[in-house]
Amino acid sequence: MSNSTMEATQMKVKLAVDEMIDDLDKTYLRDMQKSMFLCSARCCENKKTTRDTVETCVENCNDGMKKAQGYLEKELGGLQDQLSRCAMTCYDKLVQQFGPDANKYTEAQKLSFNEKLDACVSVCADDHIKLIPAIKKRFGKHI
Repeated sequence: MSNSTMEATQMKVKLAVDEMIDDLDKTYLRDMQKSMFLCSARCCENKKTTRDTVETCVENCNDGMKKAQGYLEKELGGLQDQLSRCAMTCYDKLVQQFGPDANKYTEAQKLSFNEKLDACVSVCADDHIKLIPAIKKRFGKHI
């Protein structure tokens, strides 16, 4: 795959994911973070409690945010894994078509292989970008 096409495809996916994360941040995570900090601050108000009690209280305040971040990381990891498998399937299909030894390809075959790989991986990226609204919806229901 040519570097510029690969980079453009990666950038397209990255921008879509970044936009989703920004949206989730503004819609859910900032309010959760604010609540977490306010809750943590309240844990420190009573000077008579033990340090362990304060630490436990703060940990409890952080639970929701940790779970939300963990869920988002799991979703993004799944998306990345699916995209990688799709790209590998593109590659495997082309190897079946062109043969396993790239060193035996003619220049025209190499060019054709790379063009077809670029096109296939670009479709993978577009298909996976289309999954982002469902991820956002699941995130909203999960937290």
